[in-house]
Amino acid sequence: MSQKTHVIIGPTASGKSDLSIEIAEKQSAEIISADAFQVYKEFNIGTGKLTHTEMKGIRHHLIDICEPTQAFSVQLFLDKVSEVFKSNSGPLIICGGSAMYIKALLYGYHPLQRLPIDQRPQGDPKDLWNQLKAIDPILADKTPYQNMPRVQRYLELHEIYHVPPSKLFSSTPLDTSKYKVTGILIEKEPLKDRINERVHQMITKGLVDEVKYLMEKYDITSPAFQAIGYKEVIQYFKKQYDKDTMIQKIKQHSYQYAKRQMTWFRTFDNVQWISK
Repeated sequence: MSQKTHVIIGPTASGKSDLSIEIAEKQSAEIISADAFQVYKEFNIGTGKLTHTEMKGIRHHLIDICEPTQAFSVQLFLDKVSEVFKSNSGPLIICGGSAMYIKALLYGYHPLQRLPIDQRPQGDPKDLWNQLKAIDPILADKTPYQNMPRVQRYLELHEIYHVPPSKLFSSTPLDTSKYKVTGILIEKEPLKDRINERVHQMITKGLVDEVKYLMEKYDITSPAFQAIGYKEVIQYFKKQYDKDTMIQKIKQHSYQYAKRQMTWFRTFDNVQWISK
């Protein structure tokens, strides 16, 4: 990268795409999508993909790159972003709400694996704590033995990665010479209003018909169907919801997701926050 890459973060429906388009037009930049579900082909309305008209001629990367049956991951995201960096000499903007992906890119964070429930460490709390003390004494001293879930998790991580678990929690500072991060803040009620409006637009654009078509083409256990909007419409088709309940569930789940996004984003440092 010959110049800073602008990264735009914020919860769903906060206006990230509009801001990225605005900046891209001024800078003649291209945009990299940091969305876990816009990578999937044919899953368009429910994932909130921009239309070609809305893109205003700006090239977007990492959209429609995966079959709906493929799993996408943090590592795949990092690999794809690296490919875009290598093949582009002009300015780039990263825009999206997948906080885990963006945190991995900016700060070196990687999600840690889990063992199946029946394989996780069990036993007396003090015995488990003594095991942790033997493999990672500094971390053990910070963790009371009464906090059994935390002790069990640390022992689980040791079993998976074969290193003291404290070594797995390190991250790198943001390289401010490479990245400029802008975060969008929006109050609770305006955000709810925007989410409600977005859901109504999706329904009007034909989300239900889109899901019906996709269900006929792909197994509903495919990774792409885990996106909010698709799961609820599937339940509607299964007669678990009526249509009004389905719409309310999409709104509710979208708002809950937005809250989780902001929990993640607040852990980011060197962010310039702007209010909408």
